[in-house]
Amino acid sequence: MARPEQTFAWWQKLLIKAKIWQPPHLTMHHVVRDMERPVPPPVTGAYGNEVVTATRPRLVPQRGDEKQG
Repeated sequence: MARPEQTFAWWQKLLIKAKIWQPPHLTMHHVVRDMERPVPPPVTGAYGNEVVTATRPRLVPQRGDEKQG
């Protein structure tokens, strides 16, 4: 994304040239920060975003696993 272009009136350009006034510092960070946030996507999957560890097998078996199952 390109940097936002700031347009100034003739009297603002004169103030900048005379170093009396400095325009507010504006970068893409400031523009993106003030943009409207996107809508989060809908929850998908069998359990949504919840991770069910009781039914999910562990990658490294633990000592008490054979008793629970």
